[in-house]
Amino acid sequence: MSHDELLVDVRIDALAPGGDAVGRQQGGANPGRATFVALAAPGEQVRARLTRQKARVAWAELVAVTSPSPVRATPPCRFFGVCGGCQWQHVELDAQRVAKRAIVERALPGIPVSLVAPSDTGGGYRDRARLAVGANGTVGFRARRDHTVVDIDSCVLLAPGLGPALVALRALATTWSAGTEIELQLGSDGVHVAIDGPDRARTLDAERLLAALRPAGIVGVAVSHSGRRAGATDVDIAEPGSPALRVPANGFAQVGRIANTALVQAVLQAVGPAPGSVLELYAGSGNFTRHLTGRSPRVVACDQDRAAVARGRVHAPAASWSLHPPTTGDADTVLADPPRAGLDPENLAAVLKARRRFVYVSCDPQTLSRDAARLRAEGFVLRQAVALDLMPHTFHVEVVATFDKG
Repeated sequence: MSHDELLVDVRIDALAPGGDAVGRQQGGANPGRATFVALAAPGEQVRARLTRQKARVAWAELVAVTSPSPVRATPPCRFFGVCGGCQWQHVELDAQRVAKRAIVERALPGIPVSLVAPSDTGGGYRDRARLAVGANGTVGFRARRDHTVVDIDSCVLLAPGLGPALVALRALATTWSAGTEIELQLGSDGVHVAIDGPDRARTLDAERLLAALRPAGIVGVAVSHSGRRAGATDVDIAEPGSPALRVPANGFAQVGRIANTALVQAVLQAVGPAPGSVLELYAGSGNFTRHLTGRSPRVVACDQDRAAVARGRVHAPAASWSLHPPTTGDADTVLADPPRAGLDPENLAAVLKARRRFVYVSCDPQTLSRDAARLRAEGFVLRQAVALDLMPHTFHVEVVATFDKG
């Protein structure tokens, strides 16, 4: 197929899960074929170059906007389009949120979906980040379409407390091996850093690194695999007014404290003030558990990550902690916050024992839709869902869905 034959005209209808926009080809050999176009905006006509195609669906890269969308915006970051961290900076923030709510409504048809957007500006909300070292010691994020590293000196999404850390790490990493990964976690007491990678990265001197990085607000350094550590082993990422939640840079946490405040509120509202006995699955380090023990006479919290469970026992000592869900007994309310893949068989079996309510925290509306069908078949009724825009300028949307036992 010639270069010109790969060019198509597409009328863009919506933003889609995964980050591209989607529309229909206009004219040509496949009129009406659904086509995903990166960096296009809803309501515009574009010229695009096909990169992959099937009979009923195709994927393309934007070549030109022939009729602009009224919701197209000027990206606030000069790296947008090259860096893979954001997908939707070219779309107005309100339109992004309309799209996220619509994605959840399509995944969960027939129920009310409300939207919560805790960030007013769409920037400065990230308290955690994963950077990579590229060729010649460059530091940044992975590129949009491949694994190369985009050299960046700033990011509009990072919380102000991470800016000095980024600058300091860029200065030190000029001799580090390509492929080294750097994780940052900002807390109320400073920044924790975890470094992992090939060759020399594993032999870095944590004490010397920390001495060089302290002026940038970094309070602890961990060099993975070697086990070398210096300074604080974690930082407190708890939302204001809540019990402590101490997590290292390479431990799981929400994107930031502003986002987590909104998520915790949504979960507690779904659980209700009197949830009875509670079983919490994928409990992590106790983010929700800290609050559940004040509402429930009995909380059992489970997670397969041993380090997370150890932290959880500190954060929520009133709960009973386990690496696996109980195989006998049941609970009045079950809460689960699984990874993107959704509920695995072991945890799904535990969910089905809920006597009254199941609250599902999902980071992927598509796997939530799949699991909702399984739950309906077992007699659960989906009552409502809250879509949370915790990561503006990206396609990511969190969902808190409430199921009642029918």
